Amino acid sequence: MRKRILVTGAAGLLGRQIVALFSRDCDLRVTDREECDVTSLDEVRREIGAFHPDLLIHCAAYTAVDRAETERDAAFRLNESGTRNVARACREGEIVLATYGTDYVFDGTLDRHYREEDEPNPLSVYGQSKLAAERALFEEAPEWLLIRTQWLFGPGGPDFVSAILRKADRDGAVRVVTDQVGCPTFAPDLAEATRRLLAAGARGIFHFSNAGHASFYDYAVFLLAESGRRGVRVEPVRTADFPRGTYPAPRPPRSVLDKSKYAGKTGSAPRPWQEAVREYLGTFPGGPTT
Repeated sequence: MRKRILVTGAAGLLGRQIVALFSRDCDLRVTDREECDVTSLDEVRREIGAFHPDLLIHCAAYTAVDRAETERDAAFRLNESGTRNVARACREGEIVLATYGTDYVFDGTLDRHYREEDEPNPLSVYGQSKLAAERALFEEAPEWLLIRTQWLFGPGGPDFVSAILRKADRDGAVRVVTDQVGCPTFAPDLAEATRRLLAAGARGIFHFSNAGHASFYDYAVFLLAESGRRGVRVEPVRTADFPRGTYPAPRPPRSVLDKSKYAGKTGSAPRPWQEAVREYLGTFPGGPTT
C-alpha cells in the first residue's frame, strides 16, 4: 500500500523538494499556511482527521533569522507553538512525525564538528525558537525524527547562492565574512536524506548537510568562479566589520555538523557541497541576474 503523508510548509524551499520526491510513490496531502495554519491546533487536527496520514513531514517554520530579533513572538509562535500543535496532533492520531532543526541551536565555540548529543546554546532569537521547537517535539510526539541542517540552498526560495550572484551582477563586488564557518546543504539532497532515514526506520536526532565545510567567503569565491563571474571583486571581512543593524542576529562562528550518525544509519554519505552547488548552478546557465 502507498504510504499517506501530510506535508506542512509545502510551498517553502525544503517543502517543495519534499513534495517532488515523496509524491513519486506516496499519496500526499500538501499544505501551506492557507490550507493549514500550524499555530492553530484545531486546523492541524482537522487536516489529520480528513486525510488520516501514516506520516507527517513538518516543514513549516519561521526562518527570518535577523527579523526574529524584533519579532520574537512571531518566531516562537510558529516554531515552538506550531511544532507543539503538530506533535500533539500526531500523538493523538498515532502518526510518525518528521521535522527539521538548525545548527543555530549551537553557539559555534567547539573546535570540532557538532554531534547530535552536544549541548545546545543558541545565540539568536531564531536559534532559541528552534530549540524550543525541539523541546516541544520531545515532550509531545511519541515517535519522531528530527533532522538538524544548515545553510540551505536550492530552487524555490531565497538563499545565499542567489543573493551573492544578484549582488555581484548589480555591483561588481561583494563583501563576505571569513569568520563564519559551516556547510551548505542542497534542498534536494536534504529531501533525499529524509527519505533514506525514514526508509531505515530512523528515530531521534540526526544531523545532515552536504560534506565538507567552508566560510561564507570561501563559498562566495567558489560560486563566482563556477558561474563564470571571475571579474567580480570579493572582499574578505569579519562579522564585526558590518554595522550591527545589517545583520542583527548573532551567528555561531563555527557550526559544522557531524554526519557520521546519518551515514551509519543509512549506509550512504552526503556528497560534497561543491558538487551540489555545481548541480544547482547548472539549472540556470550563467546564474540568476535578478
